[in-house]
Amino acid sequence: MKLGDLNGLVKAYREAMPYLAVGVQMAAMVVIMFLLGKWADEKFGTYPWLMLLCIFFGISAGFYHFFKQTNALAKKSNKKEDNSDEIR
Repeated sequence: MKLGDLNGLVKAYREAMPYLAVGVQMAAMVVIMFLLGKWADEKFGTYPWLMLLCIFFGISAGFYHFFKQTNALAKKSNKKEDNSDEIR
């Protein structure tokens, strides 16, 4: 593999990493809230209501964070493209 190819691969990973991280964060939010709800149900004997409530909250918070991050990344990408067009 040539050095130029390696630099292109590194650049591609750097550009894709924020989008990959958003998906992982969303999945982690749901899993953590599921575990929290399951623990609360076992502690208070309310199976499955707190688990379901926490899953719903985790999904809602995950989607909120997902859309917030993707909008911020899109704005950053658009700003970068606008700056590169001005330079040319």
